[in-house]
Amino acid sequence: MLRFAHKLKFPVLLLAITAIFSWKLILSGQYTNLNSSDIVNQVMPWLQEEATQWHSGHFPVWDPHLWGGGPLLAQVQPGTLNPLNWILFSMPLKHGFIQIPILQWYWVSIQFLAVLSCYWLCRDLGRSQLASILGGCAFGLGGYVGTIGWPQRMMSAVLLPLILMFFFRVLRNERALSNAALSGALLGASFLAGHHELPTFVAVFMIGLWIYYFTTLNRPRRWKSLALPAAFFVCFALIAAVQIFPAYELGRLSVRWVGAANPIGWNEKVPYTVFENFSLYPTAILGIVLPGFQRESVVFIGVVIVALGLLGAAAVSHERMVRILTAIGIGGLFLALGARSLFHGVLYSLIPNFDKARSPSSAEAIFHLGIIVLAAYGVDALRASQAKFPIRLLILVAMFLYGSLIVLMTVRPPSGEEYILLGQTALVTLLLAGIFLIWRTSPHSSFSSAVLVILLLLFELNNVTTHNYLPFSAATALQKLGENHDIAAFLKSQPNLARVEVEEKEIPFNFGDWFGIDQMDGYQAGALKSIADVQGEWKYRALFATNYSIARNAARPDQTVAFQAQSGLKVFANPGAFPRARVVHAAIGAADEQTVIATVMNPATDLQRTVVVQGAAPELEPCDAGTVEIKRYRPTHVVVHADVPCRSMVLLGDAWFPGWKAYVDNKPAQIYAAYNVVRGVVVDAGQHEVTLVYRPASVYMGALLALIGIAICVFLRCSRYGQWQMQ
Repeated sequence: MLRFAHKLKFPVLLLAITAIFSWKLILSGQYTNLNSSDIVNQVMPWLQEEATQWHSGHFPVWDPHLWGGGPLLAQVQPGTLNPLNWILFSMPLKHGFIQIPILQWYWVSIQFLAVLSCYWLCRDLGRSQLASILGGCAFGLGGYVGTIGWPQRMMSAVLLPLILMFFFRVLRNERALSNAALSGALLGASFLAGHHELPTFVAVFMIGLWIYYFTTLNRPRRWKSLALPAAFFVCFALIAAVQIFPAYELGRLSVRWVGAANPIGWNEKVPYTVFENFSLYPTAILGIVLPGFQRESVVFIGVVIVALGLLGAAAVSHERMVRILTAIGIGGLFLALGARSLFHGVLYSLIPNFDKARSPSSAEAIFHLGIIVLAAYGVDALRASQAKFPIRLLILVAMFLYGSLIVLMTVRPPSGEEYILLGQTALVTLLLAGIFLIWRTSPHSSFSSAVLVILLLLFELNNVTTHNYLPFSAATALQKLGENHDIAAFLKSQPNLARVEVEEKEIPFNFGDWFGIDQMDGYQAGALKSIADVQGEWKYRALFATNYSIARNAARPDQTVAFQAQSGLKVFANPGAFPRARVVHAAIGAADEQTVIATVMNPATDLQRTVVVQGAAPELEPCDAGTVEIKRYRPTHVVVHADVPCRSMVLLGDAWFPGWKAYVDNKPAQIYAAYNVVRGVVVDAGQHEVTLVYRPASVYMGALLALIGIAICVFLRCSRYGQWQMQ
């Protein structure tokens, strides 16, 4: 018990440091970081939707509330498969909504996990406790994790130190087979975090590291060592499959808005001109140590880490791991330059689907990890007197910065906070020189000096990481989520299922996910191609039973005001919308997608009685009347009772997508893509119960493969086979 408590001592210390560093978010009750457009408009509604389904006893694989419904897990960014998110979803709701304080603790929890992950890497490399604490704090509280601003992107970096930790064990020939499998499994798990870009770049780096590994072996041993990369890549593929399979299924049927002139499909490469907007500017490299110069990037890591990192690289360059970490750091920086470096363009041209990671600047996380661990080496090198203290250089840099500040303030008045930030950098540089001076003149004070360096690091990072935290009163974007509750209450009180179209300039966030109301649009990076092609056509919105619109003014002559909110917005009834469930008695077959669209848009097509499908039309019988009633409506389970006098098709005005299964009176039936966008099931004359359930084979197959991957890792970890290593 005492041994276990001793092991927890430093993780608890790191948690305390993380909490104190984040005092504005979790201790003051006055500040928030939840105010950017992407967080408020997209991420928080996603988390709200997932938490609501979780509390209702549903695993959130399908989102019924945006664009007529769509797969949630397959979108990757909602982070449905992230275990930390499961804890978040399980937290108590307040009046049915996810709580802001809990969201901010969630944010801090991600930072803590990143701190702990890098701490473990440094310790595994033989670094001292103090050096490892410095490394963990720098990685989790600063740099990419500390300032990127999206929890999905933060989570995608958390496992990066552990991926390298287990790979470095392979290089040291420690339980090589087991550690190779664990490294690959963690790389696969990073794809479940909620974003694919950084894990994609890490995968490329790992390929490079395995190539390096082979070059270090003599020829006879290379063939024997193939089991190691095989274990790595097999476990990587198996674990990642649970996310990649559904994402591929959705991707091939969708288009994405990537910043190009037009949305692109799965088989189309992202134009290389797009990458120029998401690459690190060469001038922003100054932002590594000078906050305010990083432009749109998060490349800042500070004077303390850069100075110690350069010391570590120089003083211990004879160590193999230091040389590898140096190469990783430099490689990450070059990759982050993206379109402004030859390296990225070659990878874009040669590696399939590399273009799907359109933000090369995400590779800043790899650069940060490299120089941060080198900084841990630098601390230990100073404590062991293996490196000279660069006191004069730091003083000269500080004087140069102060001199530049004086000149700039004389010739140009400040336009923002640039002079404050420059002054802070000069102060940190001077203080670091002072700590080094104390360290050099009092060798016995190395412990105290190392603690002072850690405190100076936290001081420096605080001025950047927490800079954009706002008082709640100034968080105007976040405040919008608290408006228009009266509209939501009105729509939920209607006897028929409501689906709304929302005027984006009035309600920019995903109203449907936030309030649990079906919405025929939404703030997303992509959409099903079949829907995107016709998204502006009212006839198609009518097919989706879009029976209400939220706006200030009517968009069509037949709209009537059904409700007026306190905000001044109105809810308009759309009398031309079809019911959510209905029957038709005639079918038309069309040769391709464009013919389907043309037939639907043709005024001569009676959409009230006729369905249009791509390919051969089902045989239906002409008759009148017939009734349908929705008996059960859940995200992944819909039950419709139909009473029809002849062979007809029951239509449900929700998006068609692979994975939905239909049963008529408990017997399997085909689901047609009616009008290429909604679901249709053929029934014979009489009374029937039509059941539609979402059972995506891509998710189940991926989950099975992931379980196999976990089983392999556990087997290798616990059996003698995992102890295999190079002789």
